[in-house]
This record gives sequence, structure tokens and C-alpha cells, in this order.
Amino acid sequence: MQTPPGHEPEEKRHIFGTHIGDLGLVLIAFLCTITVILILFSPSPADRLQKAQARQEKERILKENAERQRKIDADVATGEVSVGITPHKH
Repeated sequence: MQTPPGHEPEEKRHIFGTHIGDLGLVLIAFLCTITVILILFSPSPADRLQKAQARQEKERILKENAERQRKIDADVATGEVSVGITPHKH
């Protein structure tokens, strides 16, 4: 028996009746989904920059306070501390 024209037999599907191109599309969609999830849940570079700047500002303030306290301690040790009271300026 011959097959009618336009009714060629279907090619054999390798994995569960799917074509290799279908599996490629599923793989690409999976990789895109994983990439979007990683982008959404990873910390942003701007956030890391702000945290680093805040840490540097704290370190600078602590350094200034330590330097100021060291100068005060040195002046107190030598007895060269004076307290002046000035009138209120208008």
C-alpha cells in the first residue's frame, strides 16, 4: 500500500516524542529564568557602594575623635588647658 501524497511518515522522535529543537527552547527558557532570578536577588552595586561610603565615614569620624581626644589628653597632661568664657555675640 502506498501513502497518499502529502502524508509522508513522521520522523522518529528521540526523547519522549519531542524534537531536539524543543529541548533547546526549554533549556534557553530555563537559563533565562535562572538569570532573572539571580539578578533580582543579588545585591546591587549601588547598595554596596553606599555601605562602603558609610563605613568610610564612620572610620573618618572615629579617627577625628581619636585625634581630638589625643590632643586634649596631651594638653591636660602638660597643664596648658584654659577655659574661656566669652559674651554672647549679637
